[in-house]
Amino acid sequence: MRKVSFTIFLLVLFTSICSYSQTPFRGNLTAGINNPLGDFSNLYKGGVSIEAGLFYSLPLIGIDLTLTAGYNGYKYKNDYFTGLVSTNLGATVSGFNVSWTATDIPVMVGARYKLPVGNIRPYISGEVGLHLVSFADRFNGQRLIGNSSNPTTFQLNGATESGSEIGIGTAIGGGIEIPLVPKVNLDLNVKYNYAGITYSKSYNVFRNSGSQFTTVELKNLNYVTIRGGVVIDF
Repeated sequence: MRKVSFTIFLLVLFTSICSYSQTPFRGNLTAGINNPLGDFSNLYKGGVSIEAGLFYSLPLIGIDLTLTAGYNGYKYKNDYFTGLVSTNLGATVSGFNVSWTATDIPVMVGARYKLPVGNIRPYISGEVGLHLVSFADRFNGQRLIGNSSNPTTFQLNGATESGSEIGIGTAIGGGIEIPLVPKVNLDLNVKYNYAGITYSKSYNVFRNSGSQFTTVELKNLNYVTIRGGVVIDF
């Protein structure tokens, strides 16, 4: 009797392991847009957002362990600088029409918990990792000097740089998985992202000794992504 019970136990265990090991890994690819928040939104316009991930599924508790890498593009708002000059110096700026961009590449680890409510599975997620943010270009912190012959223009030579920052970031989000065909699910999600990096250095704008101002350093960027794509069970 013990042998029979033990044999049944082994068969059940083996069947559970086999059924679990068929699809322990999942992959996803989503694309959409990002929306800067707070002071970050004053400097940059949102753009394209893409993310790819590899998940390790723990179906008995409804959790996927996640490893993701993303791409987020941004474009500098020229009217941010012209607005600062107008507000602080009461002057307009001519000829300031730069095409600066910023790129954020987050590499994150985390978990996704799928709520047990049927075939359509809502989920919540949390992540932590690194953000690699590059700038082409930005102000490098040196003084910007007004042109003596044309006080509405500023000398940018030597005052800009292409640079990069690396910082620790976190993300929380939620979404829904909708079955399409076997092993393929539609993935719709929203995610709030935070990165502890400096995205605007402090710099001085100088026209003369009585007409100048210094900006504050801006750091800790945050933004929201809205994406859709697919999740595939391997």
